[in-house]
Amino acid sequence: MDSFILALQFLTRLPININIDVKEDSFAKGVVYFPIVGLIVGLINAVIYYLAGYILDGFFPIVCTLLANICVTGALHLDGLADTCDGIFSARKRERMLEIMKDSRIGTNGALAMAFDLLFKGAILYSIPEKSIFWVLALTPAAAKTILPLLMKLSVYARAEGGMGALYLGKQGWGRTAGAAIIGGALQFAVFGLTGLAAIALTLFAGLAFRSYIYSKLQGMTGDTIGAGNEVMEVAYLLFFALLWRYLTI
Repeated sequence: MDSFILALQFLTRLPININIDVKEDSFAKGVVYFPIVGLIVGLINAVIYYLAGYILDGFFPIVCTLLANICVTGALHLDGLADTCDGIFSARKRERMLEIMKDSRIGTNGALAMAFDLLFKGAILYSIPEKSIFWVLALTPAAAKTILPLLMKLSVYARAEGGMGALYLGKQGWGRTAGAAIIGGALQFAVFGLTGLAAIALTLFAGLAFRSYIYSKLQGMTGDTIGAGNEVMEVAYLLFFALLWRYLTI
């Protein structure tokens, strides 16, 4: 239970004022609960979407949903996306990229990355039928957080010194990594059946492709790139369902 609460406290800004005896390996142990935390975030987003729909229709509920997600997560992953893009697209050497990523200021590349991330999510959500959007919203964060533990397990920390990413990267065992995959896959299958498993497969592909690209630049991952990977995988998951509903009936 402590590991679950710690994961919830780390990944969200929900007011859970419970003191936990944190050890060095406590964070890594909690990765098995990442899909559940993602489901909690997704359910909050879905509820906000429907509540906002009673006020105005059209694009308004989607904007409220995206804002709710930012508030619930504290923009944790968006911040990682911005820092990653500021560093990776700076056209500098590896060491300088890592320095730029540590800078708390947001540059042009970071601002554009956040803007297009939200625009892509908003546009994709707008194309998904109203009757199906609740569970898509609920399971999108869960899908990304099903794959994050695997990316962490397969990666080394890109920096010489410790940081937030060093708490996770390569630290958890295969048992907890597999546990997260089983829980996340079961959630998808319970709602969408084989389609949900196909969506997870595409999310996995997007995550591994992103990791490969980051490795080509940094020879490792950081907390920022893990956050950026979460955003990339959420967009990939949403795009899967949007295209599915666009060309097929499910």
